[in-house]
Amino acid sequence: MNKRKPLDERRAEIVEAGLSVALREGVESVTVRRVAQEAGISLGTVHYCFDDKDAMLRAMGRSIAMRASEPVLAALGAGPDRPTLAEATVDALLLGLKQHQHMRLLTFEFAVSGARTPVLREVAQAHLKQSITMTREYLQRLADVANVKFRTDIDALARTTALRIDGIELAWMVDQDDAAARAGFADLAHDVFDDMEP
Repeated sequence: MNKRKPLDERRAEIVEAGLSVALREGVESVTVRRVAQEAGISLGTVHYCFDDKDAMLRAMGRSIAMRASEPVLAALGAGPDRPTLAEATVDALLLGLKQHQHMRLLTFEFAVSGARTPVLREVAQAHLKQSITMTREYLQRLADVANVKFRTDIDALARTTALRIDGIELAWMVDQDDAAARAGFADLAHDVFDDMEP
């Protein structure tokens, strides 16, 4: 007897298939049909799991963001000492970038495709919003671990921080200069930690 996989498991497989297609062929090659072929499932199964292609692309973006955030979230375990926490965060940002560079490149490809193609703009905007939201959640957890508050409004700080991280990562994608990326992350960490009170 053929048992059906749980919906979450099937969605995860479809997301992985979509990421494989995107990594190999580019974001604009990700279609429901192409992903179904990659996953070895029917079109109907993809449509059962996701309302439309945009929903699938948003799920792919969430998957990329979650993977990239794992090292930084783990760095919170460094404890409340601010210099130690800042150093661990810088190391984690560089580690996450290097471990997931192909996935981060996909994030930038989504952004460029969204800027160029009206059909993908909503997906690109969702990815940007998600990145800022995840950064905000991280900053709140960071403040909780360090037992501080930020002087700057956390929403504004999250947006600025997320955009600076993107800039540092994009430069690293081009020049592969670990020292420059680390210095950029260190400057960012300095600014974020300098915004803490007490």
